[in-house]
Amino acid sequence: MYYDPLVDLNHTIPAVFGWLMWGFYLLPNDPAMATRFYEAIKRDYLIEKPDGTAHVILVPGATDDHQYMTVRMLGMANELGDTETVKKLQAHVEAHYEPTWDRDAGEFYYGFGLNEPYPRGQYNANLMVPEVGGPGSWSRMFTDPNLEKFDQPTVYGVGFPSMGLSQAYYDQEQKTLVLQTYTADPAANGRSTSFRIKNLQKPDACRVLMDGQAYANWTVQNGEIEISTEIGSRSFQIIEA
Repeated sequence: MYYDPLVDLNHTIPAVFGWLMWGFYLLPNDPAMATRFYEAIKRDYLIEKPDGTAHVILVPGATDDHQYMTVRMLGMANELGDTETVKKLQAHVEAHYEPTWDRDAGEFYYGFGLNEPYPRGQYNANLMVPEVGGPGSWSRMFTDPNLEKFDQPTVYGVGFPSMGLSQAYYDQEQKTLVLQTYTADPAANGRSTSFRIKNLQKPDACRVLMDGQAYANWTVQNGEIEISTEIGSRSFQIIEA
């Protein structure tokens, strides 16, 4: 769990979270040590079942699924490219953790059988790590960060939670900021909204496309572009001269 050098105490407890919590955070900094942690978890805490699924237990000898540790293990297995373990853990998650599309709220989440009024935040946040990233993606955020983006054209001032962005990236070769909007709150669909683009070299010389067609409902204010639109699913391209 931790080492206290002042009293020379290595606080060891026979539970999975000491290995799994620190192992995941170690991955970008010491992948060899993190992999040793991972193999220990698979040996002592991963329960593989005849139906091809698997879950993680809290302490050796237990049998019950520890949900938080299972979703953490899924993220670690995904990061290390252990596809067989990912497949087994994912099958357990899909079968037991209540994947839910809330169409009224425009949200996807897992309920975990907790019967709570709101989805459990930390559990869902950890499950999103393997949902959105492939092997090595967690580590690359620290070992190979994209620092150029802080000086490139950037969208901000989006009217969330009414409208959201499902895509936002800058194509350096084409000098184009590509955006995809969506309706985050179905009740707000079609309402007027706006967002802004900063870090443009020559905002007055830019072109704006919406759904592939020239779009004119935008202005330049204080060296930035403000785009007015309606909440909905649309694609935008802001092209620098």
